[in-house]
Amino acid sequence: MLIDNQFDLAIIGGGPAGSAAAITAARLEASVLLLEARSFPRHKVCGEFVSAEALDILADLLENLPSGRALLGAAPAIDRTRLFLGTRVIEAPVSPAALSITRYDLDAQLWMAAQTAGVESLSNCEVTAAEGSGPFRLTTSTGTISAKALIVAAGRWSQFTPDRTVPAGPRWIGVKGHFRERHPNPSTDLYFFENGYCGVQPVAKDIVNACAMVRSDRATSLPEVFALHAKLAERAAAWIPMFQPVSTAPLIYRSPQPVRGNTMFAGDAAAFIDPFVGDGISIALRSGRLAAQCVSRFLSSEIGLDEAAALYQEEYSQQFAPLLSAASRMRLLLSLPGFAQAAAFGLLRLPGVMPFVIRKTRKAKEEAISN
Repeated sequence: MLIDNQFDLAIIGGGPAGSAAAITAARLEASVLLLEARSFPRHKVCGEFVSAEALDILADLLENLPSGRALLGAAPAIDRTRLFLGTRVIEAPVSPAALSITRYDLDAQLWMAAQTAGVESLSNCEVTAAEGSGPFRLTTSTGTISAKALIVAAGRWSQFTPDRTVPAGPRWIGVKGHFRERHPNPSTDLYFFENGYCGVQPVAKDIVNACAMVRSDRATSLPEVFALHAKLAERAAAWIPMFQPVSTAPLIYRSPQPVRGNTMFAGDAAAFIDPFVGDGISIALRSGRLAAQCVSRFLSSEIGLDEAAALYQEEYSQQFAPLLSAASRMRLLLSLPGFAQAAAFGLLRLPGVMPFVIRKTRKAKEEAISN
């Protein structure tokens, strides 16, 4: 139940992007409402790879929450990646090391950190309409809300997505599960096959996350995915499932749209980056924080809301567009026929090529916008 129905900032979506925006804005003394349409937290399709570029931000967001700090301290470190295509394997270091954190735990800790920061957080509260260009009027399943600014972090596929057209033909789907495996390697293992891939990495002691992106005419379940790669099938044969796998569809790539009118979009709501590059959570945290910093300049009367939106558009393009562009070029590998994949994979085996590809989908940490 809402204590008030008027806020400086309303945020739709309680995942990493929404929570990062909420915590950042609340610390800058804004009154913030964070809305999540369904029960929260919950298992979501995600590679659960938190790249080094985001770790300082995540530590800062969770610094006032002892359980959040404990989560970071206990998370498996990922210091290598291995690529499997048929019988070929290449390996490269991940330096600095990343962390592997389940989305269920990450979302729960960020949600609690937002509440600790003074954010009013509501789950099972669906936004059915958003009107205005500042102030905004939101109609929700629990009442009407007014906010001076609005950030949408509701994921890649919501009623706020500007283009919900689904291309004809087979759809790309995502499917994920956790499995018990004894002594998994501290690496992200990517198993490539025609029209898809599956990533496997440890998320806890003797537990791995298997997350696949595959075309629906090739597979629609994890057992079907495992059968598409002999080494993966052999590895998965002894796995014990920890919960019923979750799935999402369709996975559609569109041009980034971080601003529409005076509304700012963060995380997957702004752009969906190819999962196999491992930057989804990083971009969510960083873009959520960036959007909140821009909004705070408006709330402090330094600039107008339209100027804050334009600033976010500019900063987003500088910080994230190069990563999205590099990832889109790598995406071509998934659609190549088997023989062409093998040729491209062979190039990655050349000295220095694999580290170069990894660097192209990474970027140095950005300085926060001055307030």
